[in-house]
Amino acid sequence: MFEVPFESEATSDLVLTPEGNGTKVTWSMDCELDYPFNLMGISMDKEMEKSYGSGLEQLKVLSEK
Repeated sequence: MFEVPFESEATSDLVLTPEGNGTKVTWSMDCELDYPFNLMGISMDKEMEKSYGSGLEQLKVLSEK
């Protein structure tokens, strides 16, 4: 059984770098998870990649309007 409340420290960075006539956007997240949550790291990475990819695509569409 997991203890409540669940606490974790996470940071997220959004870095904008000029590149040619545009801007390169790098979005990252770092999170320290204790056992047993750290075992989910691989599947969490895949899900976050989908979520961040979708968010970056939406940002691209909005910025090109």
